[in-house]
Order: sequence, then C-alpha cells, then structure tokens
Amino acid sequence: MLCKKCDIDLPSGSRFCQSCGQTRSLVLPRAAARRIFTCLCAPLWLILFLSPLLADTPPDATDPKVIGLVQHADDLCQTGRAKEAQPLLSEAASLKPDYPDTYRVWGCAYQKERQYPQAEEKYKKWAELKPDSYRPFEALGEIAYEQSHYAESNDYLAKAKRLNPYRTYIVSYRCHNFVLMQKWQDAVAECTQALALSPKDQYAHGERAKAERALGENDKASEDVTDAGRYGSDFGETTFVMRKMFPVIFGFIALTFLFTGLAVLLRKKPLLFSSRWMFALMVLCFFPQFILPIQLLRLPGDQAGAFRMIGLLGPAMFVVLLVFLWIQMQGYVAMGIVDKSFRKALLSVLDDLQLEREEQLSIIRIPQANLDIQIAIQSWIGVGQIKNKSKNSEDVFQQIIAGLKRRFALGELETNNTTPAFYVIVGVFLLIFCGSFLFAFHPLTAAFTSLAPR
Repeated sequence: MLCKKCDIDLPSGSRFCQSCGQTRSLVLPRAAARRIFTCLCAPLWLILFLSPLLADTPPDATDPKVIGLVQHADDLCQTGRAKEAQPLLSEAASLKPDYPDTYRVWGCAYQKERQYPQAEEKYKKWAELKPDSYRPFEALGEIAYEQSHYAESNDYLAKAKRLNPYRTYIVSYRCHNFVLMQKWQDAVAECTQALALSPKDQYAHGERAKAERALGENDKASEDVTDAGRYGSDFGETTFVMRKMFPVIFGFIALTFLFTGLAVLLRKKPLLFSSRWMFALMVLCFFPQFILPIQLLRLPGDQAGAFRMIGLLGPAMFVVLLVFLWIQMQGYVAMGIVDKSFRKALLSVLDDLQLEREEQLSIIRIPQANLDIQIAIQSWIGVGQIKNKSKNSEDVFQQIIAGLKRRFALGELETNNTTPAFYVIVGVFLLIFCGSFLFAFHPLTAAFTSLAPR
C-alpha cells in the first residue's frame, strides 16, 4: 500500500499509516498502479505505432471496371480501332481521373490517329501521374519526333534517359535526332554512349558513321559502316530480303530453268509456249537487280551522292528494260528446234488449213486472212519466235499454233539440245547458289562465324 500524504510504502494489508495515522490517504502499491496505467494506455500506444502504416495504405483500390475498360481500349488501339477506344477511355477517366494507364492508352489512341496535340496532352497527364517512370517522357519524345520537333524530342528523351539511363532505345533515338539537326559532335557522343550499352547496335553504328562522315572522319565512318553491316544480319528488312525473299526467287528461277531444259532433253521433243512465260522468267531473273540497289541505299551510314544516283539508275534501267521486253515478247517461243525442220512443219500446217501464202525474208503473208506471221530463228542455239505481226485474224493464228503444237507433240521435228542443256546447267548452278545463300544467312552460321577468331 502507498500513503499519498507521506509518499511512503506500507506493509501489505495495512489499514492506516503508522507515520501520520491517516486512513483515507492509502492507495494501491506503485507496482499495481503501474500495471493499471500500462493496461489503460496500451490501446493508445498501439494506435500511435500503427498510424504510419495506416497513413501509407491507399484510400481505395482501382475499380475493376476501370481496369477492364482500359484493357479493352488498349486491345482496340493495338488492332487499328483507335476511334472505338476513345469512348471507353472517357468513361474510365470519369470513373477514376487519376488512373495513369487511362492516359497512356488514350495518348496511344490519338497517336494512332495522328492527332498529335491531343496525344501530347494525354501523355503529359500520364507523366504528371507517374513522374518517376521514363515511359511517358519516351512517348512524348516520339510524338515530338513525328512532328519533326527534334530539339523538343531530345528534351523529353533526356528526362527519360535520366530516369532509365540503361535503355539503348532512348540513347539511339537522341543520336538520330542530333543527326537530323546536324549536331555532329553531339550525335557522335550520344551514339558512343549507345554502343557502350550495346556494342552490337547496328543502328547506333550507322548513325555514328553519318556524323563521322560529316566531320570528315572517313576512316572511323568506314569502320562503323562495316560494323553496322556485320551486326545487321540479325535485324529488320535486310534480313527478310536476304534470308527469305532471295532464296525463294532464285529457287523458283532454278526450277524453271531445270524444268524447261529437261522437258526438251528427256522428251526429245521441242517446246512451244507463250512468250509471256518467257517474259515472266526474265522479270524474275532481273528482280534482284531491282531490289539490291534499293537495299544498298538503305544501308546504315552516309553514302556519297554519286553512289545514290547510281543506285537509283539501276531500278530505272530495269523498268525501261521491262517495257522493251513487254513490247518484244509477243507471240510464242519455240525451243530446241532446227531451222529447216521447223519451217517444214509450219508450211505443212498451213497446207492442212488450206491457207495460201506469200513468203518473204522473215514474214509469211496470208492474204485471204489478212495475216502476217513473223518468224525469227536462231538456228545455232535452236530457239525461235513466231508472232502475229499484223494483229489481225487472231483465231487463224491460234489455229496455226495449235497445229504446230500437235506436230511438236508427235515428235515430227528434229531437236537442237544446245539451249536446253544450257538451261539445265544454269538451273543446277542456281540451286547451288540458293543453297549457299540459305547457309550464309542461317542463324547457326552467323553464330559460328561470330565465334571465329578475327
């Protein structure tokens, strides 16, 4: 017990204070009082201890309906239906105005529609709600770039770079902007940073080559162009052309040559087919000559102006050649023929059709049908062409062609195997070339090449 007046401890069970004789001033012992005080104050201490945790707890979680609306809008935006996404995003923003993903998808929808001011507004709102993320500033940099505001683009990308300094896409983008603004020193410095992050970045090598070429550092530029070509075997459209298109084109050409040559050699009979098929084969043969200059123009790194003009001259000549071939390749082509034998078969067909004729140097005129048939034969290679020069009486001309095909099928003509044999040889070489092309651009080949010592 405790006497409040004397403030002294008394033996347990005492009814009065032996010092002052008071009985009303007795209270509980100190230990008991402390226990009672602790029990009464424990809830208060618990509240004070948990208050920081309660303060960090978000007041409410995001509504699942908002998340569903934004996800649906994102799917629409990514599948080319950006306009359909905008009402959903408006509804999501009205339900929860501070949900960042709403403005990310909203900006993307406006960007797909090329409504850049509206997209920039939404991306800025996204950046306001997520100031610690690099992605809104990267998106703002892309929007500014698409509007040709390269300095503004680099300002946004600089903020993104501070938030994520290890993303090579941002650094390479800034390098490209510096090249477009012709700030060559800044471009070289930025590309060097990109290559420090990713030494095999084809794009950074190419952009740095442009800047170095402009600064007159041609040796360094050549090295970067070489590295861009070496590391470019795994990227983009060049890979698709080299690994997929060219093998298919050369493979088809090879099979066409082999089929044509073997059809004459194995059957031991000449062939007669429309000149349009020969024109299609020539288009395929020259198609790589049309594609390669365009691919060379798109190589990373700056190129001389004269080289660009030469590159454009090739496709232009190809188009002119196609027009000339289309005019010339009329009628039908005979392959594997002998001059005398072919003329004899043609005259016999005319006799069977009871067509009177007037023979000139390279033309057979049929007055009753107002038809002029032009014949050109290269006897030493066994190839000839027959066409309707007058453009009249096409039905009579087709009857003559049908009669010739019957005689070809019956084997009534002698055969010249010079051109068919040449076609077979060319087809075999093209197949070998096609196989080597596939091997050279196969991913495993590139991997083994990269392991080889330099």
